[in-house]
Amino acid sequence: MLLLDIFANPIVQGIIGSLIAGFLTIGIIESYKYWRLYVLHRKFKRVFGAYNKDRLQLVVPALSVRPDVLQLLQASNLQGNQFPLVKFGGAFIRSSKLLAYSDTVSLKYILDIVATTLGSKSVIVTDEDLQNQLDISLISFGGSSFYCSYVLAQQNNRFYNFNGNAIVSTQNANTSFQIDPTYDYGIIIKYKHDNFPNRTWIILAGLGESGTRGAGWFLSRNWRQLSDTFNDNPFGLVVRVNHGVDNSAIEVHRTT
Repeated sequence: MLLLDIFANPIVQGIIGSLIAGFLTIGIIESYKYWRLYVLHRKFKRVFGAYNKDRLQLVVPALSVRPDVLQLLQASNLQGNQFPLVKFGGAFIRSSKLLAYSDTVSLKYILDIVATTLGSKSVIVTDEDLQNQLDISLISFGGSSFYCSYVLAQQNNRFYNFNGNAIVSTQNANTSFQIDPTYDYGIIIKYKHDNFPNRTWIILAGLGESGTRGAGWFLSRNWRQLSDTFNDNPFGLVVRVNHGVDNSAIEVHRTT
C-alpha cells in the first residue's frame, strides 16, 4: 500500500509524467536527427554515388612549369633565376609540381559538403597520383584534369565539349556559351563509365578560372535540388558566372 500511496501522490505523478515526457521528447528529437541524416545521405548518393568501402577521390590536376620557360629563366641574369615561382611578398621558390588556384578554390567549396556528409571517406589526390585509374568514384576539378579530358573525348559524351573559348553542346552544335569580358562559363557533368557503371564521376571545369570556381560553388549550394531532379541519373549543366564573383553562378543550360 505504501508504494501505491507514493505513486498516488500528485507530486510524484508530476515528476514521473515529466520524466516520461522528457524521454519521449529526446526519442523524437534523436529520431528526427537520424531521419534527417538518412535523407541527407540518400540525396548525396543520388548525385555523387555510394561510398561504403572505397573513398571518394577528390582529384585536382598536377601542373608543372614548362621546361623551355625554366631554361630561359636559368639562362638569364635575373635575380633568383633558379627559382621559377614567386610567393606573395616577393620570396622566390621552386616546386616540381603545382596546383591551380581556381581548382583548389572549387575543391574547397565541395570539400565542405563532402566532409559534412562523408566524414573521412574522401581523399584529395592529383590525377598523376591516380595514374589514369578508371574503376573509382571521383570529383574532378579543372579543365586540365585527365578525367575532364577523358570524359569530353568519349563517344558517349552526350553533354558538352570545349571548343576554343566556348562550351558547345554535343547534342546541338548551335547551343554554345562563349566567354566574354563580363561572363565566364563552367560545366558540371555527372558521368558513368560503360565499363564501371557502379562508379560515379563528377566533372567540374570552366572556360576560365571563374568558370571552374563558379561550377564548384554552384554544385556545393544546389546538389540537393539536383538530387531531387535527376535522381541517380547522369546529367550535364552549364553555369554562367561573373568574372571574379563565384557566388554569382547560375544555371543557363542542362541536358541528360
